[in-house]
Amino acid sequence: MHLTIAELDQMVAQEWAKASASNNGRSAIAVLKDGRLRHTLITLLTGCKMNDHEKPESATLQVLRGTIVVSWGGESKTIEHGGLYVLPDAIHNVVAIEDSAFLLTSLAG
Repeated sequence: MHLTIAELDQMVAQEWAKASASNNGRSAIAVLKDGRLRHTLITLLTGCKMNDHEKPESATLQVLRGTIVVSWGGESKTIEHGGLYVLPDAIHNVVAIEDSAFLLTSLAG
């Protein structure tokens, strides 16, 4: 499968609309899959959080819009628009500093 920037931008807009209509201010959709490799688009509205969770076997995220903070074990990392980040091997959470969209790339169990 092939996905253009324009198509990804359209998906971001659709997922922001879903996040705005949800009770938790977030939305996620599978974008591409290849075997165990998964690309998931996640949107978080300002101040919304993904609670503590474990990292998959391997995982990176790239911020497409906005700014997020990943926190774990008393540490944190702010990732801004365009930032590409390898998630820590620890239980972590994610908070949106502003309306944000990011692409999570991971290996499914």
